[in-house]
Amino acid sequence: MAGPLTLPEEFALLSLAETGKVIDSGQAEVGCAVAELGELALRGKLAVRTRKFTVFGLDAYRPYRAEIELVNADSTGLAWADELLAELAHAGEVVVPYKWVRRRRIAFLQHRGALVGRGLIRRVPGRGLARRERYYPDPTVRQGLINAVRLAKAGEHRLDEHMMFLSDMVTASQLSRDLGGSWPKRHILDRARGTGAVEFVPESLRDASAVLAALVPKRSRNQGG
Repeated sequence: MAGPLTLPEEFALLSLAETGKVIDSGQAEVGCAVAELGELALRGKLAVRTRKFTVFGLDAYRPYRAEIELVNADSTGLAWADELLAELAHAGEVVVPYKWVRRRRIAFLQHRGALVGRGLIRRVPGRGLARRERYYPDPTVRQGLINAVRLAKAGEHRLDEHMMFLSDMVTASQLSRDLGGSWPKRHILDRARGTGAVEFVPESLRDASAVLAALVPKRSRNQGG
């Protein structure tokens, strides 16, 4: 594997079941688009502006009223990221995250394709009219990601910004139901207070991660891997 995975690549990988099927196609499409914005926020390219308030001591937001502010449009070295930065720079209007991600339905296909190219997903063509192609994630890399998210969810170790974004998305999307294992709830309360494992992450990134994660659709009951 050449180089670390980006946030949308990680979400694309976790969105694939061991059977080679997409766990929830709608969630994968929106989730990867959300993860793209998250990656740009992590790289200091954009900021998420939103109203924040407190309910019973817990941070709360209005994700559908959030706005994207372009901070730095310099090249990232990633083709997809630079294309998005150019689009944001020439948007000509206030960019609202939840509207933006619903126009980026191609994000999952793009990042899944990139993972196929890197050898981290194995594509198996369908045979006959009834069978669709399958995409099998590298089991070692996928399990490593799952273990990393579980460790983050335990709330016992200091989180870096990247893992905070990924674990927030997994929690908000209920994708954890498909990844197995137990998921402590205490960390969710600590996360909403901005304490515990995320205490030393800048507040602006904590807010951006929470707002973006809230935009990922929850796991659909009628789909499965």
